Amino acid sequence: MKMSFLRGSSNYVWCTTSVLGKGATGSVFQGVNKNTGEPVAVKTFNQLSHMRPHDVQLREFEVLKKVKHENIVKLLAIEEEQEGKGKVIVMELCTGGSLFNILDDPENTYGLKEEEFLLVLEHLSAGMKHLRDNNLVHRDLKPGNIMKFVSDDGTTVYKLTDFGAARELEEDEQFVSLYGTEEYLHPDMYERAVLRKAVRKTFGATVDLWSIGVTLYHVATGNLPFRPYGGRRNKETMYFITTKKESGVISGTQSLENGPINWCRTLPKNCQLSNGLKKFVTPLLAGLLEVDTQKIWTFDKFFTEVTNTLSRKRVHLYHIHRMQMIKIYLHPEDTYNAFQEHVKEETDVLVRNQIILFDNKHVLQTIFENTTAKDYPECSDENPFFLFSSENNNVNVPLDTENPKLPSFPNSVNVENDASIAKTICSVGHVCKRRTEKLCLASRLTHRSISVFNNVVQQELMGVMTKTNKLHETTHHSEKLMEAVMRSQKTVHNILGVKTTSSSIDYQSELEVISQEFNGLSTPIKQLFNRYVIGDTLLKEWEKNTNGCKCCWKTRASQRAASYVQRLRDSWQHMIRDRATRSLTYNDEQFHVLERMKMEVMSTELLKNLLDKEVMNSVTQVADSLADWYKMAQTIYLQAKILDKDVDIVSRLLGAIINFSQVMIWCSQVVVPLGLIGRFMAITVFIQESQDKSEKAISVLLKCFCLELAW
Repeated sequence: MKMSFLRGSSNYVWCTTSVLGKGATGSVFQGVNKNTGEPVAVKTFNQLSHMRPHDVQLREFEVLKKVKHENIVKLLAIEEEQEGKGKVIVMELCTGGSLFNILDDPENTYGLKEEEFLLVLEHLSAGMKHLRDNNLVHRDLKPGNIMKFVSDDGTTVYKLTDFGAARELEEDEQFVSLYGTEEYLHPDMYERAVLRKAVRKTFGATVDLWSIGVTLYHVATGNLPFRPYGGRRNKETMYFITTKKESGVISGTQSLENGPINWCRTLPKNCQLSNGLKKFVTPLLAGLLEVDTQKIWTFDKFFTEVTNTLSRKRVHLYHIHRMQMIKIYLHPEDTYNAFQEHVKEETDVLVRNQIILFDNKHVLQTIFENTTAKDYPECSDENPFFLFSSENNNVNVPLDTENPKLPSFPNSVNVENDASIAKTICSVGHVCKRRTEKLCLASRLTHRSISVFNNVVQQELMGVMTKTNKLHETTHHSEKLMEAVMRSQKTVHNILGVKTTSSSIDYQSELEVISQEFNGLSTPIKQLFNRYVIGDTLLKEWEKNTNGCKCCWKTRASQRAASYVQRLRDSWQHMIRDRATRSLTYNDEQFHVLERMKMEVMSTELLKNLLDKEVMNSVTQVADSLADWYKMAQTIYLQAKILDKDVDIVSRLLGAIINFSQVMIWCSQVVVPLGLIGRFMAITVFIQESQDKSEKAISVLLKCFCLELAW
């Protein structure tokens, strides 16, 4: 008799071999709409589910009818199974699978990438807010109940699912029934449900917050936060860890049987979140994983903190001296000063020494002084801000924590053990791939930063050169004016019948000194301009220094690393299939051994030869070349800055002399022909109306008036 794996309802059919997930009360299968061919997910219920009270059985249906939100799996229909086995729930199909399966992939052994983590945080928070707005508590939050939905346009949406334990619950209402998965259970629920202790406790909606905290830690790190030695079977230690931890502690692990607990208040270094994001995620986790009743968070507090984190402006900053990408999360209203303080905190580069460049320009405070972070230009890892230090010219090769240890297969074949080792090798392969990509990006950005810094130096020199050319004209104009002043002074003094004052002579002497100083400045300015702008010497020096250096991004090391990892994954999948068969034929075992050999060869090639030798050596050469080049480039940059200030000083001094000259000419042409009272009034008006009052010029006018009055 042929067994049929197909089951159906009036509008849907599904195959019992296409299992999407299994739970205590039922299973979820992939199915299809009979009329449209649309793929769907169908949840059926087992005998254990039917043994529950009728109102409890109906609860999931009622909850699903009540919720409607982008971040909650959409209910399509509730129908009766044709074979009379009860109702089934038909939902939209999330082809990306569950978050648990995603985390179980070797690529995510140390947690999701930063962008994906933020997406989970945003969508999980939004889905939970919809539940709370409808006075619903989920009671079984975990990665297995968060599904990845991929839209037609390729965007990802994470959705909450499995509302079998959900129920209506007001903010201050309590419940006593026990639901949930033990690793994600609030300690009070764990005490009753797992340890079976007869404690009379009631539970509120905030138990979901604990489950969210455990889930987010799992998503961020790839591991559960509280891990006793032996896992689930060590239940008493699990309870001890969760209830005895201090406030602020976000993880507790035990590596030896009956050994000490390793408490930690920070996220592990090997997780993929940047330090900039960890600063906000760590206190978020600490608030969610709080057992002190006086410090337990509310949902409003959680939603507010998530909103604040997600609203921050993320700035990608490439720190050239560490060859490292820094991510800084700014409050939308942060000023440029706050940005600089964040940079100092992340890099130890003092504010006064920061040279921040973007889009081939110097990011000056004068440009950003009225611009808050929300209006900063968009940037990315491929198009970041660049940070140089005006004081430090050292460059350090980026060193991550030690590479994970590469396991070896034992001599004897064991399909169960081999599949596990193969998965670990894949995990190490993904770590090597990420580090190769990070180093290749650092090498590429370093080359780009040379071009950017060179452009900024040239802009500085061109600016100084432009000021210098204008000063040539100003100096010539000042000399002409001073000659006119000296002639006018003689006329004034002859009319007033007084001795010649020394003011004009002093100014003439100052003009001669300034002219000499300016001539001393213009020569080195022209030399620097000709050499580093016209001759483009800095760029030529870089090309000379890196000539013969095989840049890892040019040799496509990242692409080769990705190819190695894909081949490792193919072998791992082969071993998973072998594990499913349990017993191998002789020929199958020979192929199995071959896959083991291939994995060992490829993983060694990836870790030892590609990453440790080729890529690290390439980046080290680039770092050495950069350090040598920046010593020269930094000197030229600082010289350009100093010369620019010196030219500004000369310009201000010449401006004062020009003002004096114009005042004295005005005095001789306007004031002298007037009568005594008229001259006094004219001087008063001049002092009041003059926009640039030269103290020396006004002093001379007043002296002239007093001398005439005495006469």
